[in-house]
Order: sequence, then structure tokens, then C-alpha cells
Amino acid sequence: MEFRRKALENLRQPDDLDSPVRLTRPRAWAVLAVVGAIIVGGLVWSFNGELARSVSVPGILTHPLGVSKVESPQSGTVSNVFVDTGDVVTKGARVLSLVDAEGATKTVRAPFSGRAIALLVGNGQYVAAGATFMTVERTDGKNDRMVAVLFAPADKAGLLKIGDRVDMDVASAPAQAFGLMRGRVTAMDPFPQTEQQVQDFLGGNKLLATQLLEQGGPIRITVDPDRDADVPSGYRWTTTSGPPFRINSWTQVSAIGRLPGERPIDWLLPR
Repeated sequence: MEFRRKALENLRQPDDLDSPVRLTRPRAWAVLAVVGAIIVGGLVWSFNGELARSVSVPGILTHPLGVSKVESPQSGTVSNVFVDTGDVVTKGARVLSLVDAEGATKTVRAPFSGRAIALLVGNGQYVAAGATFMTVERTDGKNDRMVAVLFAPADKAGLLKIGDRVDMDVASAPAQAFGLMRGRVTAMDPFPQTEQQVQDFLGGNKLLATQLLEQGGPIRITVDPDRDADVPSGYRWTTTSGPPFRINSWTQVSAIGRLPGERPIDWLLPR
């Protein structure tokens, strides 16, 4: 009965109804204030802040006319090749000599000016009329210059427009060391390119065309790099001087377009 006796004694004792009760400590109020400030700050940032956006598009540095195939106008056996890969040829220059079936030597001349990308024949090889024996990067356009030709999937191309600034990661000049080449979008085709069109522009380079077509039928976009005659490369970079050497055409690039920022609240609650 010990428990019952203690219970009765407790009932006879008066309740401390007028004693102060501590509901929380000052440290807890400080924590609540910090959490509240974070929540309010997050709400303000979600409506007034901005999330940076960008789009990356593959491409190649070349000239506006791209690469063209040079076909033999007649059949014969190659007796001499007058150009090497990488040589600059002018329209009308000798490129091949052929010995026909009658033993006569015929000279084949370049139909346009440009830089020889690939030679597909050698001395002693037979060439049929109409067969491609060389590919040339055309440099005889009316407004010839080196540009970046991008091949963007339709969903990415729609994010860019003429006049937009882009930065390009150039394969021969690592961005970690030399920065990015700067440029501006100057042209955009209205319709997607077919696989054959891309291959023709690249002179039949199927491997490169396949890489550029990995994300679907692309829109061709032309980017003009910013010129800067005071640096070795001749172009403007995100670093002070860029690479200490000239940038050759037929170099792959990855262009990064900076898009308008987006409010965090629009990203969390899209319209």
C-alpha cells in the first residue's frame, strides 16, 4: 500500500499554478529567425534571381562553300600528280596528268580554287571518267572567309537566332589553356539538312557527317568568328591572347550559345 499512500499525499499538496514555465530558449528563437530569413531570401531570389542557360552545338571551322569533289573529265592512267594534300590550288592549275587508251597525255586542271583536303589517286592508278580523285575546300566564294558551320538539332537551333553571341571550344586549341573563340551567329538555314546534304558539304566525309548527325536532322548555322589582328591566331578569345598559333580550317568545334536567363520560379513552376 506504499504506492497508494504516496498518491494520497500528492493529492493533498497544492498545485504550482503561478510558477513561470519556460516554453523555449533564446537559442531556439535564433535558429527560427535564421530559418525564416533563409525562406524569405529563397522566395525573393526565386522571383527576382536568374538562372544562367546555354546550348552546346557541334560544328566545324571551314569556308562558306564547304568541300567539293573534283571529278576526272576523262579516263586514263595517272602519270603525274601535281598537288599534295594541304596544298592551295587555284582555278585552272594543273592537278593531274592522264595517259589515255591511245597513249596521249592529257592534263586535268582544277575547276575551282581552294585547299586540297584529300587525294584519292596516285601514279599508275587508273581513273574512270566521272570518278572523284580529289576533294577541295572551296575558297573562291564571293565573300570568302573562315567561319564555323554548326549543325544543330531542331530543338537546339530554335534557341538561337541571328546576332546571338557564341563562344567556341576549338579542338586544336584546348579551352583550359587558351580559352574559347568568340563569334556571332550570322546565318541560319530555314529547313533541316539531310544526311546527303551534310555529307556533300563535308566532301563525302561519312565519319564526320555521322558524328554531326547523331542528334537528328540538323539545322545549319553559320557563325562568324570575331577578328583580332593583334593576336597570333587572328581571332578574339575569352582569354587575353588565345593560342600562339594560327587556327586552320577543317577543325572541329563545339559552340556554346548563351541564352537569356530564367527566373527560378519559372523553372520550378513552368507555365
